[in-house]
Amino acid sequence: MQIDITKDALASYVVDGVTSTSQPGSTIAPLDELQVRLAPGITDGIVPDSVRFTLGGKSYDDRAGGIVTDINPQTESGLAAGVIDYDGRQATISFWEDGENTALNVTSLLTIYGQWTATEGFFRTASAPLKPESLQITGAAENGTQVVATADQNGEFTHEWCQGTVNYTFGTAAVRFGKLVPDASLSPEEKAEPWYDANNVDGSGNIYKPLPMVTSSLRYNAVAFTYLPLDASIVGIDAVRLPADGRVPIYRPGDVVMVMHPQDTAPQTVAAGDTIATRPRVAWVRVIDANGDSVTEGYSLDRATGTVTFDDVTGVAMPVTVRHTVGDLRLVVDVQITGEIQLSRELTHDYPANESIVASCLIHGDRRARVAATWDQKNWDGSWSDAIKGDEATATLNLIDHPITVTNEGCDTDRWLLRCTNASSNNWELISERRGLVWRGVYTQNGDDIAPINPRTRGEQGQGGTPYMVIPAAANGGGWETGNVVRINTVGAIADFWIARAIQQSEEPLDDGADGCEIYALGNIDRP
Repeated sequence: MQIDITKDALASYVVDGVTSTSQPGSTIAPLDELQVRLAPGITDGIVPDSVRFTLGGKSYDDRAGGIVTDINPQTESGLAAGVIDYDGRQATISFWEDGENTALNVTSLLTIYGQWTATEGFFRTASAPLKPESLQITGAAENGTQVVATADQNGEFTHEWCQGTVNYTFGTAAVRFGKLVPDASLSPEEKAEPWYDANNVDGSGNIYKPLPMVTSSLRYNAVAFTYLPLDASIVGIDAVRLPADGRVPIYRPGDVVMVMHPQDTAPQTVAAGDTIATRPRVAWVRVIDANGDSVTEGYSLDRATGTVTFDDVTGVAMPVTVRHTVGDLRLVVDVQITGEIQLSRELTHDYPANESIVASCLIHGDRRARVAATWDQKNWDGSWSDAIKGDEATATLNLIDHPITVTNEGCDTDRWLLRCTNASSNNWELISERRGLVWRGVYTQNGDDIAPINPRTRGEQGQGGTPYMVIPAAANGGGWETGNVVRINTVGAIADFWIARAIQQSEEPLDDGADGCEIYALGNIDRP
């Protein structure tokens, strides 16, 4: 095929209404694009990435709906020079060399009987989890439109012609191709297409117009994370027991969970006697002042109605915000790896999506403070044991008639040593295994009880407080020798537990990078 290609086009014309004896006029205008028919006489569609042709001394290749030229043989990169319409078998060239009688030579071109297209699709990447913002979809539409769409941090595609979402954790994605267009802009032929339905026109006069994509041209690019197993001595357990992607179920059938939803009231300036309404059957509230500090005194809560009544606001920075939380304690019946949890009973509050929390619960059972064991020894060798070591002392405490008393508030789980340091002057000391020396003084039958205050129970200014235990003075019948000891074991109502936190390698955190957790102690009192 011989054609003339120049940057300018010559057009001849005769003005309408002028006699035929007049001379025709001509105008030269620049061309921005050159359209080349690649397969005249053929009705089948072109296979993407199969076209190569030369024109004006340049070679052109088809790449995913685009035409490139001046290709570097080392890097395979080239200059964008146009687009190709696979269905119309036509290339639109935007960059070419001027010349006359230049041959168009098609050296490679495949056609296919029928053209498979799709307007939406679902797929799963070969590896997961994926790095956020790394999934990219490329493809060419039937009309030659190139689509290059990349998912954002939230896993959403926002390209003009592509919408959809991706789950970075599992590597699954769902996309569709098309966009909203004015209904009035559609031609009669487009309104005759199977996808058109006048009932789908929205209130703004727009309708979704799908973009058929050549399925063989669709590709995705993504970056996936790979986890290396850690040494068992680092994680404390055999790494073989851990899944390759590090995901383990944190809830199991039979576990107890707290489903809750926190919500804040609008900032409000209050005085003594004022109230702030929250929600009925509220689980707990937290009053926060204008400085972001928690207010712990000066108000009361009616849980049934959710009303917070302020009794004293002295020293509170205004305005205050009430953070109120509703919750349901439920038993887990079934757990799926997808994150779905089946509960034993229905929930009694509304829990909005993306705002509610499902927290695991550590059940401690019934708790009460008590004295677990007491005994006396002639001497103490410095070791803490739960049974007598060596000989008994001659004297002993009368704990039958005058028992050691403890409270749930003041008692802690600990082992104690009450030692006589000077028998002639009745000097004694009380030593804690965990806290060291907590009391020293004179201990006689007619003196004061031993009642060291637990600092944890004191007020903010160090006032008041509840003792760890009370050892009655009346229990001391005398007869002690220097070095004699009384060993005491106590069990507190507070449950001991430990928290292990593991942070995986990751990108720089978003926003302010704030991270943390909150621990709530929930309890019920059995009353007769």
